[in-house]
Amino acid sequence: MKRILLPTDFSDHAQNAIAYATELYKHEECRFYVLNVFKVYGYSTINMMYPEPGNPAYDVAFNESQKKLKDTIRRLVFAKNPKHTFEGLSKNNFLLDAVNHLVEEKAIDMIVMGTQGAKNAKGTNYGSNAVAVMEKVTACPVLAIPSKAEFMGYREIIFPTSYELPYKKTEISPLLHIAREFKPTIRILHIRENEELTETQIENRRLLEDNLNGVKYTFHSLTNIEPAIGISCFTESRNADLITLVNRKHSLLYRLIEKPVVKGISFYTNTPILVMHVRNR
Repeated sequence: MKRILLPTDFSDHAQNAIAYATELYKHEECRFYVLNVFKVYGYSTINMMYPEPGNPAYDVAFNESQKKLKDTIRRLVFAKNPKHTFEGLSKNNFLLDAVNHLVEEKAIDMIVMGTQGAKNAKGTNYGSNAVAVMEKVTACPVLAIPSKAEFMGYREIIFPTSYELPYKKTEISPLLHIAREFKPTIRILHIRENEELTETQIENRRLLEDNLNGVKYTFHSLTNIEPAIGISCFTESRNADLITLVNRKHSLLYRLIEKPVVKGISFYTNTPILVMHVRNR
């Protein structure tokens, strides 16, 4: 049984991500953990003031979170998918701390979350919470869903790479699982800084081919373009359904996120992004 974590702030964006997740895993046995990280008014995490159960302000915030979670789960159960079960979790914590704790405690296989919160800045496609989870939560994959994305299967998947680092099969196992399940074509996109590949890049490309054995894929390249913009334009030109990235130090995603102007391709695309990591367990 798969264990899926669904962070929510009860916004329309979050509800859309939950709908996407339940449709994506429609034919799989899943336990969905619907997580709401709530705040207690009058208390600040900056000065380390944490209210506890029994505190009137805490109890009001907790009960409100629980009520909204029950309403959310009631709608999900109404779909009557016998393969799916749901559990609501209310946590008064930092989002990253709560997510990391639950990933470990519940042995989460995938995090699926909306890209925008209720207060997301106008004009941005991905909010700070989504970017933070994609970057900082490294114990399991993260699937970030833009507000208008609707799951219609996967026909084309974009896999950007610089070929500078080798990809282990364990690192791209979520991509391989999707490829086996939905039979898409994977478009491997190289953002080139030089015309010729180095020996290391050639070897890493060869290893990637070995790991994609049995999967449909093609190679593509772009030159003289900002990676984030290039990936977004290529994705749009292919009308692709998903972008997949491996997040580790010195990787393409790591470099993209580190650029404050770019903040990853997330600001340029309305396509879901799957971020994969090295699995430690």
